[in-house]
Amino acid sequence: MINKIQCTVGILTFNSDATLKATLESVRGFAEVIICDGGSTDETLSLARAYGARVIVQSPEFKGEGNKIADFSGVRNQMLGAASYEWFFSLDSDELMTPALEAEIEIIVSSGHPAVFWVPRKYTINGELIDCATTYPARQMRFFHRRSVNGFIKIIHEKIEVKSESPVFKLKNFMLVPFNPDPAFHRRKWQHYIELEAVRRGKISLWGWFMSSAENFKISLLYVARFLKNLVFCRGKRMPWRLEWERHVYHVNICRKFWKLLWKS
Repeated sequence: MINKIQCTVGILTFNSDATLKATLESVRGFAEVIICDGGSTDETLSLARAYGARVIVQSPEFKGEGNKIADFSGVRNQMLGAASYEWFFSLDSDELMTPALEAEIEIIVSSGHPAVFWVPRKYTINGELIDCATTYPARQMRFFHRRSVNGFIKIIHEKIEVKSESPVFKLKNFMLVPFNPDPAFHRRKWQHYIELEAVRRGKISLWGWFMSSAENFKISLLYVARFLKNLVFCRGKRMPWRLEWERHVYHVNICRKFWKLLWKS
């Protein structure tokens, strides 16, 4: 452990054995890996033990119907609270740390200067790197010093809350995000997110629905502009158009759900 990066990697799991081995293999250079598990019945926990990860259980207060996570910030804050190291990296059970990103993180941790970092993310489909997608640049705040943040906020599309005085930087190297090639998979997954957002919203006014719809329409327009740009200028592998289309379906379905909420209010 002496030569390992003094940083905790936190991973959420639930029956994740199909992807978890590759994820754990990619973070073997880190001193601590915490698995926050939702009650796996496959080989997830055996894999975690084999790789020396520490396992904690997702609290029932953050779970919902069908054993699905109802509060993503809640379970991620569980991992923050259990971490042994001040530096923390949040990783999903199908995502991969790249050697270049690990090397960059090692330098930052060695410097000892608390900060928060945007991490570039690139998709892969069946192992092939996607060079161009409408959601690029897909940066997220995944790496930070715990003294620089207040914790995760929002039950869905969770994000880290940065303390006002904390410096924020961008990493140069990217992590890998395997992307399921089945559009139906994403439609089911994102529908769960829509239901959680509806619960969070509760009652909604006509003005609230209008503003939400306008924001979703603006995002869809941005995706259209990027899609057309990629058609002309992308010199690598593009995200398949059918998967790009699901982004628009998601935003339409949010507007439809909130419209229903409006009339129930």
